[in-house]
Amino acid sequence: MGSIRRVATPGVAVAMTVILAACGGGGTKSTAEGDAPANDSPFMHAGDDRTEYLKECAAGEGGLTWYTSLSGKVVDKLVQEFTAEYPDIKVEVFRGEQTDVVSRVVQESQAGRLQGDVVEVTSDGFRVLADLGVLAPFTSPALDDYSERFTIPAPEGDGALGVADRASYVGFAYNTEALPEEDVPSDLEDLLDPALKGKMAITSSTTGVRFVGNAYERFGEKKGEEFLRQFAEQNIRVEAISGNALSGLIGTGEVVSSPGIFRNHVEQLKKDGVPIEWVPLEPVTANVGYAGAFADASSPCSAALFLDFELGDPGTEIYENLYYPRPSEDLGFESWVPDETFESTDAYTEAYETWSSTFDKLFT
Repeated sequence: MGSIRRVATPGVAVAMTVILAACGGGGTKSTAEGDAPANDSPFMHAGDDRTEYLKECAAGEGGLTWYTSLSGKVVDKLVQEFTAEYPDIKVEVFRGEQTDVVSRVVQESQAGRLQGDVVEVTSDGFRVLADLGVLAPFTSPALDDYSERFTIPAPEGDGALGVADRASYVGFAYNTEALPEEDVPSDLEDLLDPALKGKMAITSSTTGVRFVGNAYERFGEKKGEEFLRQFAEQNIRVEAISGNALSGLIGTGEVVSSPGIFRNHVEQLKKDGVPIEWVPLEPVTANVGYAGAFADASSPCSAALFLDFELGDPGTEIYENLYYPRPSEDLGFESWVPDETFESTDAYTEAYETWSSTFDKLFT
């Protein structure tokens, strides 16, 4: 059913289960139970003097730590531009898969030593953090520019716990020199075309698991299982690497194509002259990133400045230049945000475990 290169990391479903269990445990600070910072918190400071107030306050903090599941140029660019604007604020970055970031937050919170100040992870992980009660309500001059759909309101009072600052979309990518145009699919069902047999790969990461969930969303459970079984018979090559790394293999021609590649990665490669193209297979899985801050941040003023920068015009321009549009932007195709279709984190985690089990059964 395809070859797989494995790395020694915990299974995503296992990580999500551990995180979910932690939501019911002790040792975390619960903003949902009325422990939100007072309105004189730096995160909630409003008014015309906000930036100057935060800059003066941040001068005594020295720097901040940013936990993020973003990778590549966008992380470097955000840090570079922010530190150019605020040269006295050093930014330390912990970067990992969203389950790695959330697991780290869980472990550090339970040990009473959360090291992060600001966080940016995809929506399913961010909602887990909200359930854990480790996030601080915050305000920002940029909040009015974001839709209600992509804002997680603070449980009490004004402000937000999180705002969706970017979206990335997963679709079909192929090497234009290795796959004829007539063989390029325009629908998920086209992935079963015999012409594609032995010419596709998929990652064993979160992206691969969500591909299974996307099939259930598109076809329903019974037809979705049948589709996935037939898809597995296409001799799918499974890679234990990131989606970004897999897009690189497609660009070099080592892999012909994949239905699990991010649009933004392809657009960046195309800009460098790489022979790669991307097409949406609706509903396109959307990774929506949410930004927020930790209630126990040791550098709250620096963190508030970073959120203002990231959510404001400078951050938005950086995201858009690297093909991370705001999730409310219409790109001409139907999208699916996996966790948005579930009533609770528990329900989403249960579904995710089912997808992960199906992935392992069919592809590994």
